[in-house]
Amino acid sequence: MKQARRRTPSTAIEEALVGAAFHLLETEGPGALSVRRVAAEAGVAPMGVYNHFEGKNGVVDAIFRAGFATLTDELGVVAAGTADDDPAAALCEGLRRYRRLALDHPRTYEVMFFGSIPGFEPSEESLVVAAASFDVLVQAISRGMRAGVFADADPVLVAQQMWAAVHGAVALEIADICMVEDMERTYEALLDTLVRGIGTGTARPSGDTGTRPRAGGRSRA
Repeated sequence: MKQARRRTPSTAIEEALVGAAFHLLETEGPGALSVRRVAAEAGVAPMGVYNHFEGKNGVVDAIFRAGFATLTDELGVVAAGTADDDPAAALCEGLRRYRRLALDHPRTYEVMFFGSIPGFEPSEESLVVAAASFDVLVQAISRGMRAGVFADADPVLVAQQMWAAVHGAVALEIADICMVEDMERTYEALLDTLVRGIGTGTARPSGDTGTRPRAGGRSRA
């Protein structure tokens, strides 16, 4: 994940600090995100963090914002589509990218959705960036409704239901609360179920819907 910004000496330092924080977060967890550790990883003095951010929480806010900006980009590529695209297939591809991004950056995903860093609250600017991800999902569903592939309904309500379902699946997978052998196959089955549920009967399935129970499956509280 990265921020698309015009590089200046100042923004280069900011990018180095955020990149260092991403690395520490993903490799060592939230406990590694101290001002001293982030500064040392970026190769700058600790005061450099305070010169560019409001301390540790400012760096975390930049991670939160960049995470959602990347998510919006990933969803937006398929949500825009073309007149010839199948809206159902495009939506499924976007939600595959959602899962892939979460599994590739699980600690960042936890910052974005689980409040994994005590005392951190996203800024108003970051909340606006986060909301854009949901807006892209609404747009993708609205496109399917206009095309007659998805049943006519409130696209915001449908998007909320869709996001709740895939977020739940991804959260369970990140937490390793998996009761089946093949989570990728199970996720594909979930996408099929969701698309069929909002469809008019013309939505194309995303793939094989079969799942196989895993011997010795477990759950964790």
